[in-house]
Amino acid sequence: MDIEKVMFPESGKLIIEETEISAVILDGELDPVKCEFFNDGCVTLDAKGYEYLTLSRENLEQLIELLDESELKFKQIFK
Repeated sequence: MDIEKVMFPESGKLIIEETEISAVILDGELDPVKCEFFNDGCVTLDAKGYEYLTLSRENLEQLIELLDESELKFKQIFK
């Protein structure tokens, strides 16, 4: 059983609302972290409410995949 998918089934998936794209990932301590993508090749992590975030290699790879996916979505939105 994947505890992350049980706790947050939508984690790691892009959320697209008109021209805004975000996602929620679970950090190494299973804290949900909101990620926002802005069509500039960067991702902003919302760390409000946390003293720190613990990101594993898997988290970083997931962020890169989500960033790549968001860039493709932005191209579709703004073509």
